[in-house]
Amino acid sequence: MKNWIKYIAAAAIAGAVMGIAYYYPAELFIAFAAGWLFGIPAAFVAYMLYALFVLSKERKHRIEVSIMPTEALRAIARREAELKREKEILLEEAKKVK
Repeated sequence: MKNWIKYIAAAAIAGAVMGIAYYYPAELFIAFAAGWLFGIPAAFVAYMLYALFVLSKERKHRIEVSIMPTEALRAIARREAELKREKEILLEEAKKVK
């Protein structure tokens, strides 16, 4: 048992919830419904705000590298443009056939 304190705490909380459910079933259901409707969305918003904070903090330490396009990159871009034009021509011909 590596984290025995966590297991004991979880067992104690589970026992407390079972006891409350036995003595106060309606109140526990209302608390569960309120937690489901308000607690989970609030936790989601808090988590998203934390993630945004961490992202903005890490963005300061990023390095942006920009490169000038070489002749090979230009050739690839030209070939992609040719393929796109050919595809458009084929689609137009296919529409005319129908």
